[in-house]
Amino acid sequence: MVLYPELLEGVLPRGINMPPDVSQERTVKAWDMSDPFICQSEEWRDDMCAKAVAVGSGGYTDLDSQEVVVRLISFDDPTTADAMFEGEGTVGEVGQNPPGDEIDGYEAMSPADGWGGRGFNVRQGAVIAKVEYGWAEDSEVSDRLMDITKMVVERIRQAQSGDNPTASLR
Repeated sequence: MVLYPELLEGVLPRGINMPPDVSQERTVKAWDMSDPFICQSEEWRDDMCAKAVAVGSGGYTDLDSQEVVVRLISFDDPTTADAMFEGEGTVGEVGQNPPGDEIDGYEAMSPADGWGGRGFNVRQGAVIAKVEYGWAEDSEVSDRLMDITKMVVERIRQAQSGDNPTASLR
């Protein structure tokens, strides 16, 4: 099933689905491709935006020391998404039996000074997700990046199967 904007927006977790310490929603929205600038502003490559059918983004925070950003891009078919996916995660980066059809880990730096972070790019069928977890360097926070990524992949699977996305970390 192709995830157009309405279905893609349903895949994005809501604050109630996130761990309690990052449950404040900043934004949860999906867009069609009538304005490619939105796709590019969500940090997707030009070649991806040219082939996408929809993009979505959700942001979650504790308003102090940590934040999670989930970005989704949907294509007409898994072959196109596979061709657009770059990277190959190693066991050291993504562990044994990671979620999704393909996954790759990366170090991420938040735009705010003094913040560090990590992220995963993951493909599930015709959807690619970027899940990024950032924290203030002096903070003691739980690293839930893999748990959140697994939840996002399950929500994508549920939507692609025609089910309501209900996967949650609560």
